[in-house]
Amino acid sequence: MTLASATIPQADQLWDVARVPEAIDRGRCTTEAIAEYIGMKVMRQGHYYTQAARILGLVAEGEPGDEPKLTTLGRGFARSNRAEQRTYLRRLMFHRDPMRSVIAALRTEDGLDRTDLARVLQTLAPLADSTARRRTYTLAAWLTAVGVATWRDGYLHYTGPNLPMVPAAPDRGVA
Repeated sequence: MTLASATIPQADQLWDVARVPEAIDRGRCTTEAIAEYIGMKVMRQGHYYTQAARILGLVAEGEPGDEPKLTTLGRGFARSNRAEQRTYLRRLMFHRDPMRSVIAALRTEDGLDRTDLARVLQTLAPLADSTARRRTYTLAAWLTAVGVATWRDGYLHYTGPNLPMVPAAPDRGVA
């Protein structure tokens, strides 16, 4: 295990995560303001979605209580159109854990069910079985949202592109 459990995303709607950098770029810098900007989500969800943007490398790491700040990538992302953002997100999936590890597992198997996906997550972070299973819904939703995977007969299958896997980005949340 190398990741903290907080680095396994729990914000299910990838395109709402994609709106977090836009919210910050427009001056919404509290979890409440971010939650409202991305669609009337409660404050807790504002935190989850901001954390998900951190996992993707769009929002900088900070101390608890600090206002979120965009990374250089996040600033460019916030000012891009949706087609460009989709390209950004696909690339990030291949470079950042836990998505990178899930993609690698999908590419070596003929599909993974939710139990298999949960096991992959548990090799990365100290997650209880129930938590790992819930987080598989998020990662599967993200991968399908950008066309990297699809569900078929209860199994998540890799759908491309056929790119070489890259090493993981430096750890940002060592337990």
